[in-house]
Amino acid sequence: MQRLSSKQSRGPNANEKRFMAWCKEQPSIVSGDYGVEVHHCVGSSAKTYVGAERVHIGHWFCIPLTQDEHKLFHSDKRGFEEVYGSQSDIWLELIKNYFSPIPVDVIKGIVSYSK
Repeated sequence: MQRLSSKQSRGPNANEKRFMAWCKEQPSIVSGDYGVEVHHCVGSSAKTYVGAERVHIGHWFCIPLTQDEHKLFHSDKRGFEEVYGSQSDIWLELIKNYFSPIPVDVIKGIVSYSK
């Protein structure tokens, strides 16, 4: 299900939709199992600053997780990250296989968001 535009946030653009669709086709980034959900690491409307510019990272900062892994994350975020690593590190590993360029400001924003 795609998030629709609202007063608080915009829906995903074409590149973000393509990235999220690609994520759904991947195996879980932590277990390698198929049948995944797209986990928005910081929410679909998340933004951060890169320098003085505000950058929308919500629809890019996604990782594929199975339903059980997704539930585990939401029930114990700290425990999940102790076992599998930080979400930004997991995401950086994921995008090594992505076929299309991701905007540099988005990558910088996601890396800096977790610091």
